[in-house]
Amino acid sequence: MASLLPLVTLACAGGNPPPSAPEGKCLSSPAPTKEAAAPSAPASTSAATTPSVVPVDAAAADLIRAIDAKDAAGIVAKFNGPMREVLPLEKAGPWVNAMLEAKGRILSSTRDAGRGNDRSGTYTFKAERGEWRVELHLSNDDTIIGLRFNDPPAPDPEVVKSTLVMGLPFRGQWSVSWGGPSLDVNQHVSHKSQRRATDLVMVDEAGKTHRGEGKKNEDYYAYGQEILAVADGTVITVIDGVPENAPGSMNPYFAAGNLVIIKHGDQLYSVYAHLQPGKLRVKPGATVKRGAVLGLCGNAGNTSEPHLHFQLQDGPLFENSYGVEPIFKDVSIVRNGNASKLAEYTWLKGDLVGDLKKK
Repeated sequence: MASLLPLVTLACAGGNPPPSAPEGKCLSSPAPTKEAAAPSAPASTSAATTPSVVPVDAAAADLIRAIDAKDAAGIVAKFNGPMREVLPLEKAGPWVNAMLEAKGRILSSTRDAGRGNDRSGTYTFKAERGEWRVELHLSNDDTIIGLRFNDPPAPDPEVVKSTLVMGLPFRGQWSVSWGGPSLDVNQHVSHKSQRRATDLVMVDEAGKTHRGEGKKNEDYYAYGQEILAVADGTVITVIDGVPENAPGSMNPYFAAGNLVIIKHGDQLYSVYAHLQPGKLRVKPGATVKRGAVLGLCGNAGNTSEPHLHFQLQDGPLFENSYGVEPIFKDVSIVRNGNASKLAEYTWLKGDLVGDLKKK
């Protein structure tokens, strides 16, 4: 349904700013802060102590009761002066009625963990016919100084599987360090553009990724290996010049490091990250064929050792794209010690992928 935001947006209408806001400013979306801990109860041998109620949680419960009871006067009574100017009593009644007509009575609420403090919180209000996302802010005297009702964001679409015929992005046999459909095998799945991303390394017979102590990037088997385009396409993004890390250190400020993004179609893009600086072989606008060398595996960006981060996504930008599951054809793998050749393959943590004869 369409958002009722124009009806119900009441964010930080003057008054004292919510706790943790800069002096003289007001937050429409409070920055995440550590949840305030309840004060420790004094020791007592005579009676149990009832934990104190967090003021913003109590206000949220009162707000729900008032909305369900159509108690517009009770809601306005909780506002500070500027909030009453935004939603005076003569407008509060229609506002409450619109809320109830849209989604029905509010049945329960859940607070977002780790956001806000004892006078600022973000909630999901579950109603009879849907949900509301609610931000609530109180002053030091517990009056409401900020309130926002939004429709919840649309759920993420289902993961799409690629249909493009692709080759592996490397030669030889590599190990899937992270890969698969769930968080226990793939640390990337919680990021929408990386839902089926993978991290790939090379290992020896003992499963080690490096020679010796691994103190230098050159000690790692993957370092300097050629990274290949998985399919024909057009290079749309090239980032170069991000310096490499020493093994064990990371650079989260340039998370992808040096990378290449290739467009294969209107809704399919491949991403190759953490490449060596100064070794990229392509430029934006170049047309590449499957198997073309894009650059060399490196250790630049948010990475603690040399590896290739690879992903497919449905758009050119990380922040606006959803991850696509890559499907490779006729791939040799070793899984749990058993070698096989699969007609269709996608990444799974622990797999050895590729043919050792093609080093």
